[in-house]
Amino acid sequence: MMQPFLYRDLRYTTLLLVVSVAMAFAPDAYLPMLARAFMLPISLTLLLISGLARWKKYRWTSITALFGAVLTSGQAFTPVLQMSNKSAGPSIHVFHMNVLQPNHRFDEAIKQALDSGADVISVQEVGEDWADALRTGLCGTYPFAQVIPGARYHGIALFSKHPFTQVRTMDLVGTPVIEALFEVECEPIRLITVHATSPVSYDHFRQRNEQFETLAQHLVSSDTATIVVGDLNTVPWDKAYQRFCHRTGLCSTTPLQQRTWPSIGPLAFIPLDHVLISNGLSIRSLTTVHVPGSDHRGLLAEIQLPFHAR
Repeated sequence: MMQPFLYRDLRYTTLLLVVSVAMAFAPDAYLPMLARAFMLPISLTLLLISGLARWKKYRWTSITALFGAVLTSGQAFTPVLQMSNKSAGPSIHVFHMNVLQPNHRFDEAIKQALDSGADVISVQEVGEDWADALRTGLCGTYPFAQVIPGARYHGIALFSKHPFTQVRTMDLVGTPVIEALFEVECEPIRLITVHATSPVSYDHFRQRNEQFETLAQHLVSSDTATIVVGDLNTVPWDKAYQRFCHRTGLCSTTPLQQRTWPSIGPLAFIPLDHVLISNGLSIRSLTTVHVPGSDHRGLLAEIQLPFHAR
C-alpha cells in the first residue's frame, strides 16, 4: 500500500503538471487567455512552491513545480524591439496614462503629465470631470488637443505641443480611437491612441479581438511612420497581440519588466499598456510612471524618428 506521504507527493505533482501544461499549451480561447495574462505571477508562485516543497521533502512536487515555472515563464518571452543606442536625429517623447475614471486626483495626475516634458500626452478613461480638468491643466502647454469624454471608461484624449496636420476620432467597434497626424522636424508622424475593450466576459473578449483586427486593417492602408499607444488590455504573449503585430508590421517595445496593471505603489503585475512603433522608428527609452489615484502605471517613451519617414 502506498504511503500517505508519497501519495500526497504524487497528488500534488499531478495537479501541478496539469496546471503547468494547460497554462502553456491550452488553445487560444477566452478562459486560457485570462489565465495566461498572469503567466509571470503564476511562474513566480510555482517557483515558491518548488522551494517550499523541497524544504518539506516533497521531492516530486518540488521538481514538477520547478518544471512548471520554467515552462510557463518561457511562454512570456516574446520578441521585443531593443533600445536604440543612437543619439542623433529627431525624436518625440510620448506620455501615456490611464487615469481611472472614478479617480479625482486631477491636479496630481496632470502635474505628473506636465513633469514628463512629453511632446504628446495620451489620456484614457476620460469622463466629463476629467475632460474639464485636462483642458484647464494642459492646454496652456499643449495647445493642440482632441478630447472625447465618455461614460463607462471609454473617454479618451490627446494633447500635443505640435500642431496637428489632421486629427480625427474613429469608432473602433464600439470605442473611440484618436488618430493624429503631425510633423516633428519636418518628419510626418501618425499617432493613434487606443483603449481596447477589457475582456471581462466572452463577448468583451470577442469585441477586443475584433478591435485589433479592424485597427490592423486600417493601419496597413498607409505607410506613414506610426506610433500606437494605449491600454490595449492584452499582454505581449497573447495570441491576439501577436497577430496584431504580425498583420501591421508594428514592433512591440514591451519588455517583461514593463508591468503596468494593477498598480500598487511602485509595483504592477502584468503589462497591459503598450507603445508599438512601425519599421524605421526606434525606441530610445521607455519607463513606467506612477499616476496618482490610478490602477495603471503610465508610460513615458522617447521614440527616435527616421530622417526620411516617408
